[in-house]
Amino acid sequence: MLKHTKSNELIGTSPRAFEDALQAILTRANQTLRGVRRLDVIAKEIEVNAAGELTYRVRARLCFDVTPPDELHL
Repeated sequence: MLKHTKSNELIGTSPRAFEDALQAILTRANQTLRGVRRLDVIAKEIEVNAAGELTYRVRARLCFDVTPPDELHL
């Protein structure tokens, strides 16, 4: 079976850490996608609100396998 790979850029956030923001992306992706292969971190930033609370934000490219149309089970 020939595999095709697709990628999408996603943003994850967390009040705790960059790793938690990445985990949020992966958890959400695994609810709707199969064949997730890689997360490439594109950017990281920390937002500080007026109360001094932090929000960790990660922008990542999610790479996953796509089944070719001739192999779909419709």
